[in-house]
Amino acid sequence: MGLRSDLRTIRHMAFPRVAGTTPAERMESYYRSTAEDYDAFRERLLHGRRALMGLLPTTPGTHLVDMGAGTGSNIAHLDERRRKECRRITLVDVSASMLDVARRRVERSGWDNVETVLASATDYRPQDGQVDIVVFSYALTMMPDWFAAVDHARAILKPGGTLAVCDFYVSRKHPTGGARHAAWRRHLWPAWFSHNNVFLSPDHLPYLRARFSTVRVRERLAPVPYLPARVPYYLFIGTKD
Repeated sequence: MGLRSDLRTIRHMAFPRVAGTTPAERMESYYRSTAEDYDAFRERLLHGRRALMGLLPTTPGTHLVDMGAGTGSNIAHLDERRRKECRRITLVDVSASMLDVARRRVERSGWDNVETVLASATDYRPQDGQVDIVVFSYALTMMPDWFAAVDHARAILKPGGTLAVCDFYVSRKHPTGGARHAAWRRHLWPAWFSHNNVFLSPDHLPYLRARFSTVRVRERLAPVPYLPARVPYYLFIGTKD
């Protein structure tokens, strides 16, 4: 890992190779060649994940679903008590290459209550009925129908269940509350990230607030590796009424 790994990741981000006719095919083609380098670089890019996992209201018997789980690194940010309290942790992703990395992580770590499922965030159906917690960690911005993914998460959550999200975003030009980003941020970051099929939206937080009862919201600016600029991200925790 280190600088050589970073350079491979940056080259891949600068000149992405994406092919396929479906979102799943495009996702797999993008990550197939970079799955092994994914965590090292993005650990410094994807801020708020540790805080999000530390706020999850797990109890004995919890079924936690991580949508767009990728390599499973979010579970590494879940402290041992919370992880062991979970009856089941399900890692869902459409990229087989990423889930291969996740599966090896699970086996290496001895997480006997963690499973991987190859599925989209709108197709996954829990085998044991509704679940207790659904997490989207830097996943909604990569889902074309992110609003449908949020609706599906609500459908599979138990009443009183928790939705936990952190992701990049930009504010609306005239937000009704919370952060208001300068025009250059609202234009620069969506254009910059869209090159890699990551689509920042001013509508994430308003939609999450409309679909769930808000428990906690954080809005922050975070450093981007090798760039003299900060990107907005948010953390949202809400419950299903």
